[in-house]
Amino acid sequence: MNFKTPSIKRDLRQEISDSIIAALEKGVAPWQKPWQAGAFEMPMNPTTGKSYRGGNALHLMVTGMRNSFEDPRWITYRQAQESGWRVRKGEKGTQIEFWQFPKNQADGHEESRDDAPESSRDRFLYRVYTVFNASQIEGIPAYTPRMRQQWEIVQGAEAIIQNSGARIIHDQPDRAFYNRLADTIHLPPRAAFDSAANYYGTALHETAHWTGAAHRLNRETLNNSHGFGDIEYAKEELRAELASVFLMAERGIPHNPDSHAAYVGSWLTSLRSDKHEIFRAARDAHKAADLLLALEHCKTMDQALAHINNSHSSLENQAINIDTQIIPSMPARGNSPELEMEM
Repeated sequence: MNFKTPSIKRDLRQEISDSIIAALEKGVAPWQKPWQAGAFEMPMNPTTGKSYRGGNALHLMVTGMRNSFEDPRWITYRQAQESGWRVRKGEKGTQIEFWQFPKNQADGHEESRDDAPESSRDRFLYRVYTVFNASQIEGIPAYTPRMRQQWEIVQGAEAIIQNSGARIIHDQPDRAFYNRLADTIHLPPRAAFDSAANYYGTALHETAHWTGAAHRLNRETLNNSHGFGDIEYAKEELRAELASVFLMAERGIPHNPDSHAAYVGSWLTSLRSDKHEIFRAARDAHKAADLLLALEHCKTMDQALAHINNSHSSLENQAINIDTQIIPSMPARGNSPELEMEM
């Protein structure tokens, strides 16, 4: 009598979450690693020109760091072949996930993926892709990173801050925070920072908090936080940190993670308890970054919000844009901590 060994269903989302947790524990996650101007770029697909998004982007960053890949380009085997390139024999690919929602679904955000009842899961498809870094591919043209002048970096960072419309007050000796009640960002004077990069890194972090206000993105982790030490505070800090990392990578701003090292323990606590949390955090962070970038081109907040709501669910689809395997769905405290989000 033959007995089949039952197959174990792979939980890719858990694997990705574990990989990012392991990187955090070793101090080599993207948002814990310092980089110089222009030395870090978001993972992108060279055949579409689109950046990867959310948890996939973080997973590719961590994988790239672990394997010392300096090239930000990631592509599928089929796309490499169609471009006349060849994945080297023996190279191991990296799997990422993608969720596809019907066009008539009003909101394709990730919370629907995590919490949707079984009866509604036939409304979307879960897909798995295997991608290879350009360093693993023969024939692909050499990558030339974009080199930015110092003035260009400062100008790009200042444009985000100024076009946001956020009210920034330089009235603190050594603290930085967003005050929810007053809807204001408080920073030390610019001269108190040892470099323009450290000033803009801090300012972008606090401006990311600002995006979560009820009349903007209405982010639960901001609006349900009661201060340093509670789980929502830690989750919101992770979102602000990731958003600032995404923006700094976009504009070539150097990164210094030292000021946020105190939050690593609380980040790990929330990530270990929920395999979906890093995906939610990255999704929210990308949406915060998208809003700030949209405000550079949109005349009003309403226009910017409409723009990102219309485009947010389709961006990852554009990054891959090929046929794939379809598999089943996977089941320091301030005086008023309730009102302030510190850096």
